[in-house]
This record gives sequence, C-alpha cells and structure tokens, in this order.
Amino acid sequence: MKSKSFGQWLLVFTVVILNILIIVYPSVALEAARRGLFLWFNSVLPGVLPFVVGAYVLSALGAVNLFGLALSPVMKRFFRISGRGGFALALGLVSGYPIGAKIVCEMRGRGELGRVEAQRLLGFANNGGPLFILGAVASGMFGSAAFGYLLLITHYIGAVLVGLLMRLYGKRGAEAPQEAPPFIIAGRPKEPFGHILGQAVKNAMETMLLVGGFIVLFSVVSALLGQAGLFALIPFGGDYAPALWSGLIEMTGGLGLASDFGITGGIAALSAFLLGFGGLSIMFQSLSFVGKTDLKGGVYVLCKLAHGAISAIAAFLMFPLFARAMERGQAQTVFAPTITRTFVNSAAAFAVTTAVLIIVCLTILAVGAIKKNPR
Repeated sequence: MKSKSFGQWLLVFTVVILNILIIVYPSVALEAARRGLFLWFNSVLPGVLPFVVGAYVLSALGAVNLFGLALSPVMKRFFRISGRGGFALALGLVSGYPIGAKIVCEMRGRGELGRVEAQRLLGFANNGGPLFILGAVASGMFGSAAFGYLLLITHYIGAVLVGLLMRLYGKRGAEAPQEAPPFIIAGRPKEPFGHILGQAVKNAMETMLLVGGFIVLFSVVSALLGQAGLFALIPFGGDYAPALWSGLIEMTGGLGLASDFGITGGIAALSAFLLGFGGLSIMFQSLSFVGKTDLKGGVYVLCKLAHGAISAIAAFLMFPLFARAMERGQAQTVFAPTITRTFVNSAAAFAVTTAVLIIVCLTILAVGAIKKNPR
C-alpha cells in the first residue's frame, strides 16, 4: 500500500483542525451555517434556478445551434471559439456563478465543444450575475446603485479581457471543431416538452443543492478561521485583511466585511477582485463540474485570478467617474429599505431584460443568416 502524499496528509490535518474548531466554537459554526443557508435560499436559489432550468430547456430544444449560427463570426474572430460557445458565454454573463462552468462542461461532455476551445471558454464564461452584483452586493450591502454598476462594468471588462488572452491558449492548429449544423429549434428532441421540463427542473435542483452545500460549508470555514484569529495574523492586506481573506474563502462574507469600510477606491478594487475571483466556495463549485471532463482545473483557477486582478485595476481607475453618483446614493441611505426593494426589483428586471434581448437578437441574426445562405 502506497503511503499518503504530503498533500493528502495536509488535507487530513486541515479537516481535523476544522472539526476541532467546530467543537470549540459551536455557536459560531451554527450561526455561520444559518447565514450561508439564508444567503442560498433568499438570493442564490431564486436568482440562479430559473437560468439553470432555462439553459437545460434551451439546450434540449437545440438552441445551441441558433447561438452557433448567430455568434460564429464574433466568437471565432475575437476568442478563437466556435459560435456555439456563445450559448455558454451569454448565459454565463446573465445567470451568475457557477452556471457558466456547468454549461461549458456539459457541452464538452456532449462533444459540442473541442477540448481546447472549451478550455478557452471556461476561462471567461463563468461570471457573477447582474442580479447578485446590482441587488445583493450593491444595494443590499453597500447601499449604492452607482457602485453596483461600477462593479458590473468592471466585472464584464475583466471577463472579456481574459477571453481575449485565452485566445492565445493552445496550438494554432487546435481550432474549433466543425461549425454547428443547420439551424434547428423545433422538432429536434424526441421527448415531449413536459418530459424535457421535468428533467430540467430535476437537473437544476440537483445543481442548486450542490451549490447550497458549498455555500454553507465555506461560510462555516470562513467564520471559524476568523473567530480563531487566523485572518488577523496574516500581514498582507492591512486593514482590509479580514475582508480579503474571508472573501478568498467565501466571497459573499468577504464583501459583507468590505462594506463596513464604506465606499472608497480601495474597497472598489477589493470588491471587484473578490467578484472576479469568486472565492474558494465558488471555485470548488465550478471544479466539481470541471472534474467530470478532460479540462484542466489549474488553467481555470489562473483565469479567475487574472479576472479578479483585471477587474480590480479597472475598478480603481474608474472609481472617480462614479464617485459623485455614489456620494449621492450614500446620502440617501436613510431611505435604504425602500431603495433596496426598488433596486432589487430593478436588478431582476435588468437581468431578465438582458437575457430576453440577447435571445431576440440572436433569433433575428439567425433568421437573417438562414435567408442569406439557404441550404
């Protein structure tokens, strides 16, 4: 029998320490688990579940071919990815973590994406959703709509720039497989729509339970390490160290701690970095899908670090452009409950409207392409 490697022993030691901390600080662990469950049930589940169901249904109905036909020129020219990759990119931009990674890995599993192009796409298709950034973070934590738009814009800037960098990944000859087949949106699936919808809901709930488990677990880990004083022992990060290290483990908790400092250029950069990187909780959620494919998890991790760094730099540089609007927003915090409800509804409308507009535009482009190049 082979002896355990250093990494295995380190993992065992870490789990033992965490279990000891749970015994030493049971009330902290219980409260952290409740907060994680509350976050999942009240924000993540209602915000992400509809997109997971919709993605499964669209895929089963053959919408991947529609996206492939409509987005082929853009995806190939800028990202060296076949047009059908636009399906994962579009949904990954509007749905939130970890749906982009899930869709890319499922498409790779079905052979709809080549290994190299799937690796490229994975690096920038998995992103925070506008509903979470504009609603839960900007309005719920920081009380500033303008700050939310700063974070959203820089988050998307980071994703696009990582995508442009990832076009350099892989050998020049390792391009996308043959382009998508002719446009098909109806008649493809043999199963009735009721069966497809049922499978979509089942698939979505399994995914959301997995996501919820990771959120609760890493919320507990982050709270225990903070209670034990380990974050304060790490010199890097200065006054922001607790928010930084907590966010590296569980993003939402770190953003909550960052909001206690108010809105500054440094906090904008820190928040943008945490949103771009995602924290270990989201990282492991995504890697749980990557592990079922032949894609490299290490490359994905490097891409998310780059996403966080680029977004942080962009947020710091663009902060003065939003400063006046954010000051007005902070002056109105006395009306925070009303503003929060209104803005959360606006964020939801923004996310849904964006998704609808993308689908409508793709449909128009696809129909135009069919008329221009009939078979």
